[in-house]
Amino acid sequence: MSGLLIRRAQPEGLAVDLTDLKAALRIEHALDDARLEQLIRSETARYEDFTGRFMRPTELRLTLDAWCAAVRLPALPLREVSEVSYLDPSDVAQTLAASGWYLTEAVPHWSLSFDRSTALPALSGRPAAVRIDLCAGYDAPGGAATSLLAPRAEDQSAIIHMVGVAYDQGVPMAMADMRQVFGNRRAVGW
Repeated sequence: MSGLLIRRAQPEGLAVDLTDLKAALRIEHALDDARLEQLIRSETARYEDFTGRFMRPTELRLTLDAWCAAVRLPALPLREVSEVSYLDPSDVAQTLAASGWYLTEAVPHWSLSFDRSTALPALSGRPAAVRIDLCAGYDAPGGAATSLLAPRAEDQSAIIHMVGVAYDQGVPMAMADMRQVFGNRRAVGW
C-alpha cells in the first residue's frame, strides 16, 4: 500500500558545504553566495525526490487511507519512527501504542508492520486516517565521517553537479539527464 509522504518541516543547514561547492565550481567571489545557497536547497530537494534518500535529518509524515499488514517506508536512511496515529470513527486523533507495531529491515528499505495478535482499531472514513511520523536522512556535512549516517560523497558530488548545471545554464538539470547521469542512485522500487 502506498501513501502520501509529507515533509513536516524544512531541515536545517545545507546538504553541501558552500565552500566545498564554490571550490568544485571554481567560484572565487562571494557575489552569488545567496543564489548558490538557494540552488543547493532546491537541487538537494530534487535529488532527494529522485533518489528517495534524504540528505539531512528530515521530519516526515506518511499518511495512509487504511490499515495494512506492512508498509514500506519510502524514506532512506531511516533514523526513527516516532509515532503511529490514526483518526477514530469520530474523527478524533488517537495514538497506537508502540507495542502494536514494529520495524523490519529488508535492505535498503524498512517496513513498519502491525502486531497480528492485536486487532487494529476502527478508522474514520476520511482520507489519510493513518499517520506514521518518522525521521529520515543523513547527518549534516562536517560531522563524524565514521557515522553510519554520514553524508555519502557520491550524493554530495551529484548535488554539486546539479547546482553547477543550474548555475551555468540558468535552468535545473532536466529529468531525462538526471536519469541518464544518476539512474543507478535511485532507491530500488521508487
